[in-house]
Amino acid sequence: MLRPRLFWSLAASYVAVLLVTAAVVAVLVDRRLEENLLRSLEGMLADECILLEPLAESALGGPGDAEVQAWLEDAGRRSGHRLTLIRPDGVVVADSHEDPRRMGDHRHRPEVVAARERGAGVSVRFSRTVGYEMLYVAHDLRREGASLGVVRVSMPLAAVEAEKRSVRRVIGIGTAAGFVLALGVGLLLARRFTAPIAAMTRVAEDLHRGEYGSRVAVERRDELGTLANVLNRLGRELAERIAALSREDARLRAILAGMVEGVVAVDERDRIAFCNAAARGFLALGDGELQGTELWERTASRELVELIDEARATAATARGELEIVRGDRDRVLAAQASPFAGGGRSGLVVVLHDITELRRLERVRRDFVANVSHELKTPLTAIQGFVETLLGGALHDETNNARFLGRIAANVERLNHLVSDLLSLARIESRADAVHLEPVDWREVLPEVVRRLAEVIERKGLVCEMPAEGEEMRVRGDREAMIQVAGNLLDNAIQYTPAPGMIRIRLRAEGAHVVLEVEDTGIGIPAADLDRVFERFYRVDKARSRGLGGTGLGLSIVKNLVLNMGGEVRVRSVEGEGSTFAVRLPRA
Repeated sequence: MLRPRLFWSLAASYVAVLLVTAAVVAVLVDRRLEENLLRSLEGMLADECILLEPLAESALGGPGDAEVQAWLEDAGRRSGHRLTLIRPDGVVVADSHEDPRRMGDHRHRPEVVAARERGAGVSVRFSRTVGYEMLYVAHDLRREGASLGVVRVSMPLAAVEAEKRSVRRVIGIGTAAGFVLALGVGLLLARRFTAPIAAMTRVAEDLHRGEYGSRVAVERRDELGTLANVLNRLGRELAERIAALSREDARLRAILAGMVEGVVAVDERDRIAFCNAAARGFLALGDGELQGTELWERTASRELVELIDEARATAATARGELEIVRGDRDRVLAAQASPFAGGGRSGLVVVLHDITELRRLERVRRDFVANVSHELKTPLTAIQGFVETLLGGALHDETNNARFLGRIAANVERLNHLVSDLLSLARIESRADAVHLEPVDWREVLPEVVRRLAEVIERKGLVCEMPAEGEEMRVRGDREAMIQVAGNLLDNAIQYTPAPGMIRIRLRAEGAHVVLEVEDTGIGIPAADLDRVFERFYRVDKARSRGLGGTGLGLSIVKNLVLNMGGEVRVRSVEGEGSTFAVRLPRA
């Protein structure tokens, strides 16, 4: 049943294509012919209008001339065209086919209106005067910018219709002959193609049922013959593919058993057999096809290649860490390479786990311990030195003992500030001191903060510019936390702005948030350090920062307080020009 169905389906499709093609060609040729004929006739009539312009110029100037009327009638009989001269007021002066005195007002005829507007007009319409469809071409006759009238030439479209009917007959006869010939050839071709397709379908059904000895007996050298040979080879290779499937099954089990995040499987020649999306991202392997390509060609990680070589040499699991550099970001991966075997072949599966954040936190912890130790050791060493000096006899030195005690008191105060900031930061990060959110106006908080630091600002020779009076800037925040945030930012600006300098405090609404900006003209922050300025004890210039005072915890406290109030803090800076810290809190 397959062959008859396929045969008649191909035949029906072929006949439908032929019919549609013939119809489309006939319509296009008919339209094209009509357009070309009309365009040719329009050009011919336009030339006649130009030839009539000298006669029309003299005739349109008066009430009418019997000699001009007679000349037009004679010219109309010889050319077969209707010639008309029309004055600007629509009165017909002369016409080759009708008495101009019985003709009505022609001002509103389409071709006349178009000629008056654009200089020339064309119209195809039914003429009530002569009683059939006409093609009109009109030219506006102008002299020195004034219209003398319109020259119009027209002809019946019966000749166009006759020519179209003749061409349609020729197209119909040719189409019918071509259709019959093409139909015969199509039926022969359909019969030639359906027989081998039916044979290949039978063999494919046999292979599906497990009869792998079935073959196609087709001796051809075209595409169908190639397809038959491929089908025959497929039958021979199916048995081999079943064995390969067992190897793939073992490989997939090993991959699934070892999958943590990123997974890459390679064969005995280090060609990639499998790679999941996470591994692509970790190793920057791209989005292209990876299977069958050499791993060392697609990744620049020398540690990964060495880890695979170690696992293959020892025939055991090898572990290590990889450092992948992608642009300006480094990624640290814990890698585990495990060998596997199946189907007579061996390979390796590599499991990758991203420990970048873990290593970063370890580094932050080490830096924190080192910084705390150093910050505590510096004032303690100074106190110890001054105490030993006093105990060594300087206690009774009236000129220096008071100065030494003052230095001891200053370092004790520094220690007190450091411990207080550490305790405050610990409470904020552990949320032991939860913020109490309520509507608070920044314009009520900022004057209090500036008043507390006004003496320091004046002593250092700086100018502090407050926000201008305006609408309320109420946010959902904690008043004490907002005072601490603004105070730390202002104190930071004071410390790092040399005199004479300017500190500007600005407030602005930004959608559903209010933004507080503290801008200074200080030493600025290098671009490489912008991402770390909110870390605890992080200093851009450690020696200079300690000389300026401070505990190194102010910005870290600011960040944590702002986050606890549901906001965010950002910084932008140009080294040597100043910095701007922006705090963004939700509006009340």
